[in-house]
Amino acid sequence: MKNIKAFLTALLLFIVTVTGCHFLISGRENLNNPQFSTWSEDDKSRNRSGLMANLNECSIPVFGSSEFQHGTDTPYHPAQVFADTSFNPMLIGAGYYQSLSHAITLAAIEPALQERKAVLFLSPQWFRKTGVVDQAFSSRFSETLYDGMLENEKLSSETRDYIRERAHQLLSADTKTRDRILQHEEILLEDQGSFAEKFFDSAWYAFLEEKDRFSLTVKELQSGIRTGEGVAQENTEPDWEALLDQAQAEGDRENQNQFYMDPDKYQKLEPYLPQKKGMNSDAVTGYQNSPEYDDLRCFLQVCRELEIEPMLVLIPVNGYYYDYTGFPKEARQGYYEKIRKAAEEYHVRVEDFADQEYTKYFFEDRVHLGKKGWVMVNESIYRFYCED
Repeated sequence: MKNIKAFLTALLLFIVTVTGCHFLISGRENLNNPQFSTWSEDDKSRNRSGLMANLNECSIPVFGSSEFQHGTDTPYHPAQVFADTSFNPMLIGAGYYQSLSHAITLAAIEPALQERKAVLFLSPQWFRKTGVVDQAFSSRFSETLYDGMLENEKLSSETRDYIRERAHQLLSADTKTRDRILQHEEILLEDQGSFAEKFFDSAWYAFLEEKDRFSLTVKELQSGIRTGEGVAQENTEPDWEALLDQAQAEGDRENQNQFYMDPDKYQKLEPYLPQKKGMNSDAVTGYQNSPEYDDLRCFLQVCRELEIEPMLVLIPVNGYYYDYTGFPKEARQGYYEKIRKAAEEYHVRVEDFADQEYTKYFFEDRVHLGKKGWVMVNESIYRFYCED
């Protein structure tokens, strides 16, 4: 009898807690605040309800990886550049996000897209021989986004099957999650499973959605983001020329180094430079043979089937540093050309920055965008957004 009372008491407390949390966070995911769009937080990128609630007529998703967490305290990051404009680029991504994760996310949030455009930053490191590694993929995997992708009836069975097979393969690093999505696919796509299995599957995904909302709300409160007043009424275009001049002058004032990196990044790298000299001289086919190219094509196919116009942003490498390590120029050019050919195959636009390898202050470090890089890339995104 005591055990039954204890169980019922615990159950009641659980229900009260869950109900209280639900009412606490209800509606908070719709912040109506431009700060949310350029907020570089991984929890946001994995949160389907939060992303969909904050997409509006002035938003386009901008997919990328670790570059979004670099330069956030400078006037050149999107969070500062677009603060006074009506344009709200929805930054999605962090380290270890690559083409496949972004294909899943785009398919999941597509019903909320009012502006039918999307941007994908391409980092050369994605295109190593392994492509995205299983541990990296599983660390960024979102079951709610995957569920949204499965439910998007606009996707062809071929595209959905490609995503499923790749996800099954890469989730070998997280077999519990893989087993759950396998069962979910059977229930959702094949109408298999007992009544109890279907009930628990439905309850699990309802729990995940609630958990996503709660964790995002906590992060928002910690970051200081509050409900805003929506987008600006007038679109004030940033002064790109002034920003470039500012970036150039700031770079010139800093202590220059042989790679034109930010001084703090160079100082951290400097003790290891002797062992890095010439270390990549045998990378004859670097970044040219990778399963990532098929994942990129999958992303472009998702765009085609969902009638979304994509723009690829081809980010190069720091030519000064890559020359120092002996990484062949021919290998770099081969990678750039493969991206151009993939874009040509799908008839999509490429904002090609391959000729900026030797632009001073374009990079913060070896590969991440720096002062001038952010200005130039931000302008290209803004032009794409403004086009009819």
